[in-house]
Amino acid sequence: MSDQTVEHYERVAADYDEHWSYDPDYVRRFSDAIVDSLRLTRSDVIADIGCGTGLYTRRLCRDVEPEKPVLCVDPVSAMLDRLPPSARMRPVVASAEDLATGRVELPDADRVDAIILKESLHHVASREETLAGLAGLLSRHGRLLVVMLPRTIHHPLFREAHERFAQLQPEPAEIVDMVSAAGLRASVSYRTFHTAIDRERYVRMLEARYMSVLGEFSDDELRAGIDQFRHAYRNDPVLRFDDHFAFIKGWVKPG
Repeated sequence: MSDQTVEHYERVAADYDEHWSYDPDYVRRFSDAIVDSLRLTRSDVIADIGCGTGLYTRRLCRDVEPEKPVLCVDPVSAMLDRLPPSARMRPVVASAEDLATGRVELPDADRVDAIILKESLHHVASREETLAGLAGLLSRHGRLLVVMLPRTIHHPLFREAHERFAQLQPEPAEIVDMVSAAGLRASVSYRTFHTAIDRERYVRMLEARYMSVLGEFSDDELRAGIDQFRHAYRNDPVLRFDDHFAFIKGWVKPG
């Protein structure tokens, strides 16, 4: 993760949950999809890498009730500081690269059964090497899940933000190949989450740079983009759009 990205998440940490919890049912549905995709059980040792404030991890813990604490891994300590005190979550200040290379060791675990990377892999520079290193941390029945947006998204952003996002976001097919190259069996499925949000609340989210791509713009550029957004959606007090996500799963080959 670049210094610029770390600074972005340090700035938004205090208000992060407010921006993403506008629809509690969305969080529930997304967490359910992760649990279902990885077939998580109480006995699994789970690492949520790039977990941020643990918004989705908390729900996962309530549903799965893991016997061992979920390893909540994030390189931004300000985000981990927002984790509620819980015996089911253990914060680990580290990046995906730190774990993959062994610079930071897994606490109280030689291997993990399930690794989650939800919307965090695009922040990793050396993705292929990092995925290979993470695959090496999996148990003999281990699974790895990368959740990511495609390059074209339906969020009601302004034009330049859509263009910048497409430039920075990897293609899901590339990640599938990397997971396979890491020695795992790989598959991809797509899931859609319907979203509705009040337009003025969304403006506040844009102003707060709720997506990391918005950190790529200066204050003046962001204001101009929001003006463009306001004009485009002037007749829509409630914004409705579909979130399409690629769920890329890798699992250890038998034998």
